[in-house]
Amino acid sequence: MAVTVTNRGMQILGTDNAATLDLRVAAFTGTVPAAATMRDWNFLSDAIASALVEAAATNYARQDVTGVAYTENDTADTNEWRGDAMTINSVGAGETWTCVAWYKFNASDSAADLIAIDEPASPLVTNGGNVTLPAFVIDVQQQ
Repeated sequence: MAVTVTNRGMQILGTDNAATLDLRVAAFTGTVPAAATMRDWNFLSDAIASALVEAAATNYARQDVTGVAYTENDTADTNEWRGDAMTINSVGAGETWTCVAWYKFNASDSAADLIAIDEPASPLVTNGGNVTLPAFVIDVQQQ
């Protein structure tokens, strides 16, 4: 599983409070661009304008991530952000979700700050059942 945190995402994670961060997740189909390309994206609309296509299967909807928390880990010298893995029930069959995008909610996709893109090791194939999206896991470590 490869997670690419955007430069904008690094800024958001460095300044926002986990208790008030309105974190959302959207699923996409299509070819996932190179990490170097995604790092420069600022908004959810940048992902939508790429070769990625937002999922459209029956019952798919963007999810409001629950359980968002931040922990400072002095032993490992990391800053750890976590959010729950979200499940979407009874997703229509026929799509292959290649990545998910986590973003800071804004009513406009062109103002929704893109935090990270997660490309799971195996695409999520919809088959009419429930689909669990990857959990939000970002660890920032001192160099």
